Amino acid sequence: MEDRISKLSDTQKKCLRLAAEGRSSKEIAPVIGLSYNTVNMYLSRAASTLGAENRRQAARIFSDFERQPPYNRVIYNSAALAEPSEPDKVDEQIEAAVDTPSRLGLPPTWGSTDELGRTGKLLEIARASVFMMIAATAIIIVIKGAFNLLS
Repeated sequence: MEDRISKLSDTQKKCLRLAAEGRSSKEIAPVIGLSYNTVNMYLSRAASTLGAENRRQAARIFSDFERQPPYNRVIYNSAALAEPSEPDKVDEQIEAAVDTPSRLGLPPTWGSTDELGRTGKLLEIARASVFMMIAATAIIIVIKGAFNLLS
């Protein structure tokens, strides 16, 4: 296919790109600066060069070819990759970060939304409400103490 596409002229490629956008020959003509009959001629020759049955198929073949990234063979050398220094410490840090909300008595913020039943959800809401009331009370006490010290 690459050989066939290399045989296309620049004008044929422009016509195929615009035809791939769904434009008619009359719409392509003013963009390229040709008559619509000339555009039809370029598209029919491009279709025969690509071995397509019609201009739409030729445009599809050409646009698919242009979207393909160029083939570059990459060789990966696994010896060049460094091993993590201490994977156990990383795992412990991740587990500690995940367990923090449960140690504080907060409801979990991950997982499926339907893990808890109706009663479980209500209990988690109640526990979060109690936690928020305790935190708000502590903040009010600290602010009131600061005002007492300043006055």
